[in-house]
Amino acid sequence: MHVVVCSIVYKICVLNSRRTLRGSPTNLRFATQIVIMCWYLLLIFGIWIFVSFLTYRYLIQKKNLFQKEVFFKKPSNVLFVIAHPDDECMFFGPSITAMVQPSLSNSSSRRKQAKDVYILCLSDGNANGLGEARREELKKSCKILGLADSNVLIHNGPVFFEDSQNSVWDSKAVADTLHLYIKKLNIDSIITFDKDGISGHLNHKSIYHGVLQLMKNSKRRVAVRVFILETVSVFRKYLGFIDSVFIKPNALICTSDWINRTNIQNAMAAHKSQYVWFRRLYITFSRYLFFNTFIPLEIY
Repeated sequence: MHVVVCSIVYKICVLNSRRTLRGSPTNLRFATQIVIMCWYLLLIFGIWIFVSFLTYRYLIQKKNLFQKEVFFKKPSNVLFVIAHPDDECMFFGPSITAMVQPSLSNSSSRRKQAKDVYILCLSDGNANGLGEARREELKKSCKILGLADSNVLIHNGPVFFEDSQNSVWDSKAVADTLHLYIKKLNIDSIITFDKDGISGHLNHKSIYHGVLQLMKNSKRRVAVRVFILETVSVFRKYLGFIDSVFIKPNALICTSDWINRTNIQNAMAAHKSQYVWFRRLYITFSRYLFFNTFIPLEIY
């Protein structure tokens, strides 16, 4: 896809240069410079894409540092905390599939870990009155990702969390809700959004602040490890696998190989009520379909 974009840029430059050729010798020299510049840009982009592809292939083949960190002693009960149906595949797909689906490597150990992975969605996505439909879509999506229905939890009170771009959820209410699920499921590790919420959505940010309050509460402190998904710039967000060249060597990273990435795309397609044109573009270009990078949440 990125190669196609480069080719389009080149063709535009060539067409413009041909129009300029009809002018004076000065215009001819200028047009020649444009063509040379286009070739240089294509060469640079080509090298960048090639190096990025090799880097991505290397990240797929190497052992996932993130999984090693989460399961550093023994298989853990892991809870992915999301805000809305479709967050699981739009943002956390690589890490979910790495843990619950057989892949090109370590398939037996990953299959063994499937029963220990849960998804908790704090809202039913009822912003447009589609809550019931989105509940079913979430279950279908998670099934494609490899999770059993019993491992997919959609919060339904007593505290109600509104799905809204303008709604900031109460941190204490989020913390109390998470505390209940952690105790009920015997959770060892939580995976969720960071303070910027990847897309900047207030509901995403609210989960982070709720987790932060839970971890800082000395009276209700729980023995869980928290890993937050790293938010990157908009430029990096839509570079796809090309963003692999910007990842730090010691980053806690989970990659999705081509098989699992296809599953993530199919899971996103299961959210029919949300599968509009810009989300189709998102799953094509987003780096969050290729890999997740995490930061351990440290509380001092």
